[in-house]
Amino acid sequence: MSMSLPNLRYLTDERRRPQEVVLPLNVWKDITEELEVLREKQKILLGLQQACREVEMQKKGKLPEETLEDFLDEL
Repeated sequence: MSMSLPNLRYLTDERRRPQEVVLPLNVWKDITEELEVLREKQKILLGLQQACREVEMQKKGKLPEETLEDFLDEL
């Protein structure tokens, strides 16, 4: 997601160091929606990564192989 962030305002402390950011509500909504999409993608990728590890362990005999019926029962 590529977005420009116009109209940002920074709230600063007494030394003028940025402490908070104020942005338009529509920008905040776009950011949170994109974050949710990325969280879902991460969840899927982590699941695939774990599945690949399990397959490797099955190939090495460290985990019992799972039948298609067992797999479908888990769903």
